[in-house]
Amino acid sequence: MTWIAIAGSAIVTYLVRAFALRVALPSTLPRGVARYLDALPAAIIAALAGPAVLVPNSVPTRGPELAAAIVVVAVVAWRRNLLAGVLAGVAAVALLRLVLAA
Repeated sequence: MTWIAIAGSAIVTYLVRAFALRVALPSTLPRGVARYLDALPAAIIAALAGPAVLVPNSVPTRGPELAAAIVVVAVVAWRRNLLAGVLAGVAAVALLRLVLAA
């Protein structure tokens, strides 16, 4: 029953947001708006992850998290693919934590 409620909520939320965007946005967006919307996911991830990576608990980090953040930036700059960068960063932090714990 819980999964039905979750699925129903997801469907209703999606439909409400999709309808609002479809009605509010013209069929072709101005170039500046399109560029802004394309850059938004990377900016949100950077705003959320940046402070936690660089200064968690008011202490600058020097461990795997900072190295993984550098890997993410490098992969995204190289491949122009945010998902590839996030996956590379997760793999890098996991590998570094495994190696450094031994």
